[in-house]
Amino acid sequence: KKKMSKSLGNIVSPQDIISKFGRDFLRYYLAKFSKGDDFSYNENEFKDISKLFIVLANINNYVNQLSKTKSKYKIEDKWILSKFNSLIKECKESYNNYKFYEVIQKLEDFVVSDLSRRYIKIIRDRADETYDVLNEIRTGLLMLFAPITPFITEKIWQELKEKKIVKEDSVHLAAWPDYGNKKIDSKLEHSFNKVFEIIEKGLAERDKAGIGLKWPLAKITITSENLNVNDLKEIIARQLNVKSVEFKTGKEFSVQLDTKMNYELEAEGYARELARHIQSERKKSGLEKKDVIELKIKTD
Repeated sequence: KKKMSKSLGNIVSPQDIISKFGRDFLRYYLAKFSKGDDFSYNENEFKDISKLFIVLANINNYVNQLSKTKSKYKIEDKWILSKFNSLIKECKESYNNYKFYEVIQKLEDFVVSDLSRRYIKIIRDRADETYDVLNEIRTGLLMLFAPITPFITEKIWQELKEKKIVKEDSVHLAAWPDYGNKKIDSKLEHSFNKVFEIIEKGLAERDKAGIGLKWPLAKITITSENLNVNDLKEIIARQLNVKSVEFKTGKEFSVQLDTKMNYELEAEGYARELARHIQSERKKSGLEKKDVIELKIKTD
């Protein structure tokens, strides 16, 4: 590593970075890595920044494709809204203390982990019912990202304004999102952390046994001390594709899957696989949910 200087001819021009990646990439990079001290310039970091921007674009597109179906909030909706309101509160504190690297860390953790990898997977079968939740989070995220990435967020905001989803003429004219303390439920957030730990261990057990997620299993037994996630049994069952969830009290935390197959479980597995193939063919043909098809199946 060498110090940058004109005499050594190893200076990286900001204009060169802007020409190659864009202004928001440079702003994001500096906000993420500049903590008031010298730091090493690494162009490879721009690949990770690009991945995050792609995730944001995908979430925006996902919400745009949903229908506005009214439904009561379920426990997973209350959890993600609690996490989001916690995020607003923490980001406000970090922004006010000029700790932009903290803002970015918190935003990345929420967008990539909580929202994309967790919540959207949980609500996959009832996605249309979650439009209001996801739209509130999407518009709020644009405001939280806007001080660091003003151009990308403004572009998306103008697209939403055209669709009459937002009212303000600019994301930079919108009121800063306010968190509601009543929406923050730290106990619920803690319970979900435990649930995701269970799901992670359950998926690892499936991998060990060589049984893919498409195949339903009879039971999962969770051993733990002081584990209170009975209200979240349904989420565990759906995410691990098991028929029943049992809890046992014990000092060591463990997850055990019943991997024995029977005719009913196998039949359901094949039915899911068949449905997946049919959905894939429908998508290739450009069909919508409302389109009725005539189906012919060839099998032994």
